[in-house]
Amino acid sequence: MKQLKEIFQRKTSIWLALELILVTIACWWAFDPVIVTTYVTRLPLGYDADRLVRMEVASTLPSTEARQSYDIFRNEEQQLLEKVQEMDEVEMAYLAYNNSIGTGVMNIIHNFYDKLGHDSIRAIRYGFVPDSKMFQVYGLQSLTPAVPTSELTHNCQWEKTVIITRTVAMGLFGTLDVAGRTIVSTAYAYNEEISDFKWEKVEYTIRAVVEDVRYGLFDRDYAVVFLCETGPSYNIPIFVRLREGVNADRFVQASQLQVQHEMVTEHCYVRGMKTLQEASHEEYERTRSREVRRNLLIAAFFALNLAFGVFGTLLMYTRQRREEAGVKRAFGATRWSVFWGFIREAWLLTTISVVIGCIIYFQFAVNGGLFGDFDSDNPINRYWFDDFGTHFLVVSAIVYLIILCAVLIGTAIPATKIIGAKITNALRDEYH
Repeated sequence: MKQLKEIFQRKTSIWLALELILVTIACWWAFDPVIVTTYVTRLPLGYDADRLVRMEVASTLPSTEARQSYDIFRNEEQQLLEKVQEMDEVEMAYLAYNNSIGTGVMNIIHNFYDKLGHDSIRAIRYGFVPDSKMFQVYGLQSLTPAVPTSELTHNCQWEKTVIITRTVAMGLFGTLDVAGRTIVSTAYAYNEEISDFKWEKVEYTIRAVVEDVRYGLFDRDYAVVFLCETGPSYNIPIFVRLREGVNADRFVQASQLQVQHEMVTEHCYVRGMKTLQEASHEEYERTRSREVRRNLLIAAFFALNLAFGVFGTLLMYTRQRREEAGVKRAFGATRWSVFWGFIREAWLLTTISVVIGCIIYFQFAVNGGLFGDFDSDNPINRYWFDDFGTHFLVVSAIVYLIILCAVLIGTAIPATKIIGAKITNALRDEYH
């Protein structure tokens, strides 16, 4: 208490504390979205994207005529697939149904219930072509012993069976042993009979459970369901898994000419390819990049303000106490005791200021809420930022550490120079 009283008897200490309180409030507001967004985008994807490549398939016919020639296109797309699988550096490939995992394109969202109508799980629906290697290409392992990974796409029944992820199984049933059970899907879908959208319910039998997977970088949920699709589709992409040790970027660059000349049939051709990481990044640029860049720029602005504003104040604050350090050393204090005295005071001043700043921001957070662009209705997917108390404490701790590091560095630099000066010089300044 005596040391706190001494600190706040100085006018410069009071001004520094006020500045740190304002910086705390500003940093809280600026860093909260960056911290949460960074955490979500760093969550495990559930698959290895380093060796995945997406090949875009196109047709030489107009889209209307192409839709009417579905059987022809499906056969020719299968021919393209066989050619791709014959490439030296390709381990396996499969024909996707429209888009697939990792492209960042959100497919139909369904609410799924168990047969008894318990709480629902909102899940992203993805289709796959029967008898394909979709799960093997992505490396999604089957958790149902009776249905190995290599057989997941076999014997599937269109609009009757479904493959679910671990999260969906645990959320609905609390166990992975759910093969053969029935779940009910409700989705807002287009009804041809009434020529309008309405809520529809469909029952599915669970064929198997696979490991969790996220559909894109900005998805915070692992609730995904897979259904086999047999409806008309053309120009569907080919997803490729490269052999172990093959670099995806190098493969795309080195194989452009080969793909351009060899991956061609009568009506289909591969018009281009890119790594799955590049495809995900492009979708990010299209949908989220502006928001993320704005948050990063705001955070960077306040970080620079912290660095220059607080640093400048601390340099002046510490240098003004040069005479005090000289007097202490003249009465027998060691250089390091004086140095750690500066550091200890800076730590106490910062801690008190940040606590006050966080308490002030708490009043705004209670009314306005914390950053919540990644909210989810899925009860099984809960993270630290979903709980208000935990969210506030975690971000407050990060803000505190950032400000404390800046303050300690800003204090240590001039303090080191001060304790290195001769005692006579410091005392001469004291008496003049």
